[in-house]
Amino acid sequence: MKKLLAMLLATAMVLGLVACASQPAATQAPATEAATTAATQAATTAAATTAAATTAAATEAATEAAPATITEVVYYCSVGAYLFTLQEEIDKWNAGEGKDKGVYLNLISNINTYSTDLQALLEAGTHYDLIDVNTSHQDWIEKGWVMDLRTIDDAELQDLIKSYEPYIQKGINIQADHLHALPLEVVPIKMAVNTDLFEKNGLELPKTWADVYECAKVITENGNGTEFGYGATTWGSLWSRLTFKASMSSTGKAWWDPNTETYDWSQFKVPAETVKKMFEDGYTLGMDDLAIDPIRAQFAEGVVGMFPAPSYDYAVYTSQFPAKCNWTVIDMPTIEEGEAPYKGVYLDRTGCSIDQVAYEAADDVKKAAIVDAFIFLNSDYLNGKIYESGGMIPYKADVIAAATPNADLGPQWALFGDITNYTSMSLFPDSLIPLEGDKANICFQNWCHTPGQAFEDVVADLVERYNAAYAELKEDGDIDLSAYVYTYDIKR
Repeated sequence: MKKLLAMLLATAMVLGLVACASQPAATQAPATEAATTAATQAATTAAATTAAATTAAATEAATEAAPATITEVVYYCSVGAYLFTLQEEIDKWNAGEGKDKGVYLNLISNINTYSTDLQALLEAGTHYDLIDVNTSHQDWIEKGWVMDLRTIDDAELQDLIKSYEPYIQKGINIQADHLHALPLEVVPIKMAVNTDLFEKNGLELPKTWADVYECAKVITENGNGTEFGYGATTWGSLWSRLTFKASMSSTGKAWWDPNTETYDWSQFKVPAETVKKMFEDGYTLGMDDLAIDPIRAQFAEGVVGMFPAPSYDYAVYTSQFPAKCNWTVIDMPTIEEGEAPYKGVYLDRTGCSIDQVAYEAADDVKKAAIVDAFIFLNSDYLNGKIYESGGMIPYKADVIAAATPNADLGPQWALFGDITNYTSMSLFPDSLIPLEGDKANICFQNWCHTPGQAFEDVVADLVERYNAAYAELKEDGDIDLSAYVYTYDIKR
């Protein structure tokens, strides 16, 4: 039945893509020739309707209304949750301010395999104008692929940077001494719960990982192959983000400990083994065949009881895949009974970055267009619009204060936005170390599909390889690692 559901979902997605393909492409840049033709037609109309105007004056007015030359800027982004709102606002900008500036912003979104795909593209020499570097790709900066925003001679850009200064953090926005991106949003990780399934099965909301397993068992067994207790995914971040980071209210630390400069995953034994046991016992949907968006779609359909959710998933279940079930948000379950001993973590997400290779290869007109698009994408206006739709929690308090959240925002948005007992996720040097062998996410995904393999064996291998790689990097001395070594204490 799980395979059947996956096949049906895949078919639906293909049909949806075909349907979308039959519509005019929302992100297709207008051709220069078409823009010139439009300007000429406008000029002719103006001359016909205003007898006193000269042809030259009409042509000049038309040129001002629609620049003959449109410069395309391509943003290859990782946004999925509030993609519709982002595209809608980009379309407005393209038709208004962007058009006036002679700039067309082309958005390409890839959430499921973004980092892997972009890494391969960059390695092969394919560079987009704007990319998402986020906090885990200092290696891209070290390779010369990312601009230091402070080096761009543009007054409006530098004023924008100044407006973000109270929120700029070393190790997040500044890496390798590059201001590679501006602060974007804080993203607490919580659990989305299908309350319809919990009420149907007479269950209380889970407080511990043991509760999660028992609830998943009841929901799945009573679901007769059509309802499943827990959502999982083939997406590697099921482990790093949706299991390990999400469990830090119980562990107090991630796999990298900035206090001791060491790697370890042993503290995540309970949540990791719970996820694996639910998979082996058939209580999950998606672990073997669904990427992140398809499993989100299944939660929205009402066939999944629980699925970890960063706060931007509010927009997923209200806009991208509107939920057909009643649902709520709870803090992630604890490893042991009682109040979590540590604060939960939120992800410090950054805005887009300017690709250095693309920027330096551009002429002055293209460089100005890239900066114009970057300024719009990091504007208070855009962040406010996304916040109003339940897509993000901006850093800037004045953006939140000035915004008017949509009247139809559900109670889940307030629950996601409660970060009273949440704090920043610790920084980690994963992307920098010269690791040999598979990365942690792949190892845990393989472990989950390997019956009988001990969690401790996987951890022992990872600890040995990651710590050896870090020691090699540190001894080499070519990269400043100071941002990853500091006192980190998130006790309540």
